Amino acid sequence: MHKRLLIGIAIIVLLAVPLVLPNSYTIRIANMALIFGLLAVSLNIILGYAGQIALGHAGLFGIGAYTAALITTGGSGYLFWPAFIAAGFVTGIAGLIICVPTLRLKGHYFALATLGFGEIMRHIFFNWQEVTHGMDGIGNLPKPSVGFFEFSNDVRFYYLSGVILAVVVLLTHRIARSKYGRMFTAIRDAEMAAGTSGVEVPRLKITAFYISAVLAGFAGALYAHQIAFISPDSFTFEVTAQVLSMALIGGLGTAVGPVIGAVTVTVLPELLRVSKAYYQLIYGAGIAAMVIFLPGGVWGLFKTRWATWQGAREPGGEPLAEATASPFDAHSLAGTVGRTSKPQAGAVLLEVNNVTCSFGGLVALDNLTVAIRQGTIHGLIGPNGAGKSTFINVVTGIYKPTAGNLRFDGAEIGGLRSWKIAKLGLVRTFQNLRLFNTLTVMDNVLVGCRAEHKSGWIGVMLDSKTARKEEVELRQIAEEALRFAGLWHLRNQLVRTLPHGQQRLVELARAFAMRPKLIMLDEPAAGINPAEVEQLIKRIMHLRDLGITVLLIEHNMPLVMRIADHITVLNFGRKIGEGTPAGIRDDPEVIQAYLGHGKTKKEKTLAAA
Repeated sequence: MHKRLLIGIAIIVLLAVPLVLPNSYTIRIANMALIFGLLAVSLNIILGYAGQIALGHAGLFGIGAYTAALITTGGSGYLFWPAFIAAGFVTGIAGLIICVPTLRLKGHYFALATLGFGEIMRHIFFNWQEVTHGMDGIGNLPKPSVGFFEFSNDVRFYYLSGVILAVVVLLTHRIARSKYGRMFTAIRDAEMAAGTSGVEVPRLKITAFYISAVLAGFAGALYAHQIAFISPDSFTFEVTAQVLSMALIGGLGTAVGPVIGAVTVTVLPELLRVSKAYYQLIYGAGIAAMVIFLPGGVWGLFKTRWATWQGAREPGGEPLAEATASPFDAHSLAGTVGRTSKPQAGAVLLEVNNVTCSFGGLVALDNLTVAIRQGTIHGLIGPNGAGKSTFINVVTGIYKPTAGNLRFDGAEIGGLRSWKIAKLGLVRTFQNLRLFNTLTVMDNVLVGCRAEHKSGWIGVMLDSKTARKEEVELRQIAEEALRFAGLWHLRNQLVRTLPHGQQRLVELARAFAMRPKLIMLDEPAAGINPAEVEQLIKRIMHLRDLGITVLLIEHNMPLVMRIADHITVLNFGRKIGEGTPAGIRDDPEVIQAYLGHGKTKKEKTLAAA
């Protein structure tokens, strides 16, 4: 109800703007705010959602503008529409050309590559005289028309730009709230965890950049036909910096925020001109203050406050303090796990044969052979630096083995990417928490969910029946996982606001939601209190009861000895012991690895207890 009211007010305000502005100059300023709002939305796709710092949007903006101008110059307004589509298509292709080869770059390296692209395009616009006419530019661009109706003045063009921007914001909002939006955010917040949750990171990055480029091309086409003339000096790095400030001020990672930022950055200088010589100083100080004191942007602040308020109340309106989590019932979840094919109980599920993993001269795993059987809790222990986390990273595709082979459920997985391994049913948690901190507890778990009824990008943007059905199914899976972890009553909380112990359970719930055959838990008891350890033990044993195999890495020896069916001991990357807890407890080589020489019998007994 509140959202519908806000949308209604926004529509009324947008429709009324041309009616209250005093002259054509101010209406043209409003038109520029809408066009740059569209460009800011396009940058927000790659920067705000996918977390990739791109600084070449002036080049993409210019490609769209020149494509549309070359098609329509001296022609009819009817040509605007094919030119508009062509601008998006050509700019999208240009985006792919720059994105695919730079995909391996991250952070400031990717930013520098895109910055270079923007500068290259500016020089092309300036020097390719035969096509772009250099500094002479391209003029005589017609106003768009539909049938006998021509968008011949600034008021009409305002409504055209407003409708296009509204449609783009709506589609962006639907993407952001869909599985794709959650995947984008997962990549931005924790790329490694996104990959091990089944998110195909490279494909999603390319898709984000392509969508961003297409929208930048659309903005360029509108810009060219708004001012009816373009030249290279309209597409300098200053444009990229301006659009970046718009996205930051409005709120990265939000559908409406970049539009708010565009309106602010475009209109504010005009309002400050009354201060004459000081207006630029005031404008610059104001922009800097908003970036510093509103790091999430104007709309980001509103969203955070709204999410916090929603998380503090149950859907029925009861305070969180009075809410209780539903009790865990293993039988109610049998259907979830049962949908994955399971090998026969007791069969070898994961085979690690003579695996070596080296980093230069450092051998982290040395000719290691381990077999993990279906339906067991398999402990993997060893001193710090023994190679336990490296073992998980190799098995889950984060590191590539130097030698040896790995088979999971009969399939060779050595060298596979992490998301492919995750989709086979081999999932993990992390020693150091890797959660998607800007998402709620529910959305964190939804990233790992996969539905049987799948919809594509078009279905999501059109809000099709299949897309809605898929979302319902995903949320049912997430609910089962959250109830398993005892977190259902916290589903609307931002995950970063939870204490450490509950954040550990969110990772476990996310792994469980992926319907795994094998869960690898990397020190799940680290940093939690004894009461939480007892709850963790119950849930790990429930996993085994459901037929899910567990690999447990832990320094809490009493925990491992209590629940493990089989234990493998590592030291300096080599296997030094393997067997039942009773056998490992009395193994002298294992005790020596933990304590070394010269310890008393009592100390050795306590270490192995």
